[in-house]
Amino acid sequence: MVQASSSRSTDTERAELETVLDALARTPRLANLLRYLTDRYFQGNTAEITEYNIATEVFGRSKTSFDGSTDSIARVEVHRLRKRLKEYYEKEGRDHAIVISLPNRSYIPEFNSRAASAHVVPASDPPAH
Repeated sequence: MVQASSSRSTDTERAELETVLDALARTPRLANLLRYLTDRYFQGNTAEITEYNIATEVFGRSKTSFDGSTDSIARVEVHRLRKRLKEYYEKEGRDHAIVISLPNRSYIPEFNSRAASAHVVPASDPPAH
């Protein structure tokens, strides 16, 4: 049973990913980055999600000469993707049940249930004094 639930969860996550990728169609650079990150995530290869791999595999930097201390391409583009995902879920994706995010200081995507990340709303307003 656990596997079926996990499979359903993955199907929901993949469906959300496709929706977000469609929304990123006008920014193919960010869409390619998100696809790379989520492909590794779904394959269970999150250890491969490193600044070096992003720079060389997504953005075509030289595998022999890439130096993250002088080339910030991965950090800059992940920052842009983080910002774009936040904007997306504040506007056109505000009603989606699943939210894709990239936590600060991480390149590994997270898929969170909107219900789990929603703030608790009191059942009624407290009485006025």
